[in-house]
Amino acid sequence: MEPTVVVIGISLRSARLAVRERFLLDAGQRVAALAALVRADAIDEVIVLSNCNRTEFIVWTQNAAEAANSVLRFLTRSNNLKLSEWSNFYRLVGDAAVAHVMRVACGADAAIFGESEATNSVLAAWQQAQRASTTGRFLDALMAKAFSVASRLRHDLGAAANMATVAEASVIVCREALGELSRRRAVVLGAGQMALAAVRELQKADAGEITIVNRSWEHAQQLARQCKVKAAHAESLWEQVLRADVVISAAAQRVLLTHEELSLVLPERKSGKLLIIDVAVPHTVDPEVRSLPNVLAYDLDGLCEAIDQLGTRRDVLGTAERTIAAEAVGFRGQLLSESIVPTISAMREMLETLCQQELDQLREQFGPFTDDQEIALQALSTHITQRIAATLSRQLKEIPGRPEVASAIRQLFQLQAPQPKAEVKVGD
Repeated sequence: MEPTVVVIGISLRSARLAVRERFLLDAGQRVAALAALVRADAIDEVIVLSNCNRTEFIVWTQNAAEAANSVLRFLTRSNNLKLSEWSNFYRLVGDAAVAHVMRVACGADAAIFGESEATNSVLAAWQQAQRASTTGRFLDALMAKAFSVASRLRHDLGAAANMATVAEASVIVCREALGELSRRRAVVLGAGQMALAAVRELQKADAGEITIVNRSWEHAQQLARQCKVKAAHAESLWEQVLRADVVISAAAQRVLLTHEELSLVLPERKSGKLLIIDVAVPHTVDPEVRSLPNVLAYDLDGLCEAIDQLGTRRDVLGTAERTIAAEAVGFRGQLLSESIVPTISAMREMLETLCQQELDQLREQFGPFTDDQEIALQALSTHITQRIAATLSRQLKEIPGRPEVASAIRQLFQLQAPQPKAEVKVGD
């Protein structure tokens, strides 16, 4: 086994929204996940990425299979993962994992190609891991390379990259479904950043009357004043929906529009199509509303599929994939060529040998042990080895003169010197 990158995750490409919602982690949960996983078996470095489109664990490990098992055990404890759901998760190793990280950082695997929100989410996850001291020289180098590729793609593709947002995509779908929006009434649910973005895009599209409905009347008024549109009390939600042509839900709360309630009030609505777009995660619109007559409803997955059909992704995805493939080739090998990697690997092997020798002596003095005791002792030995090697790997990123440090470690522990190899070159 050699050190490698592993990505374990679930995304809009592997599972529907209803499944992804179960594994969505907020900021506090991501911090807890980092703290738990960096101490787990076979995980030396880790980044946790979780947003409306994906939850991923990016890991640097000496044992890909055991690292995946550590993530599996964590999700079982924290999110009640069932074995039947594990099939929704992908497990990428080595070059495939490197290319995937680049693809996600570039927005090539996002709901809408190149959307800035996807890139910003990856950057925030990396920064959070750095603050938690769960990344080291290997994942830091990988992320630096990924953002270098993202920068190159933006330069090469220019305007063709279509750096769209979910809000822009929502308005594109509105136009496709309803035509010009100048005489259309729009209702935006919520008063956060996503709601603000939706209002701005509707205004750019010259939408007619725009009304903000939010649980907090104060926040609804504040956003309405900022955008110079109308605000309405949450108690008037159904009245506003019945008058609307478009409802965009960006609320961060419970389900607001249910099939049962909408089916009761629809007969009061005048003729015409009602378009409902739910960009919230977890969802705030009952998916079953799409079965009602004259109702066209999209969740985040449906929005992605609708945009793909317009050809936006297909036009530039080929170019992006070729660039990513070229940049990913050999990068993992460059990481492994660093002089400190063979030293850490040799150190790990020596620790494993020492632990095994101590276990053998323990068996001679106090054995024989039961099967459960043997399993516990072996797990403890493996955990101690992993913790020492992982700590050594992370701490070395802060030490200048790493070749000299590696040489000192080899002499101290009588390790065989590795063959000289070229140093890694990390992009800007």
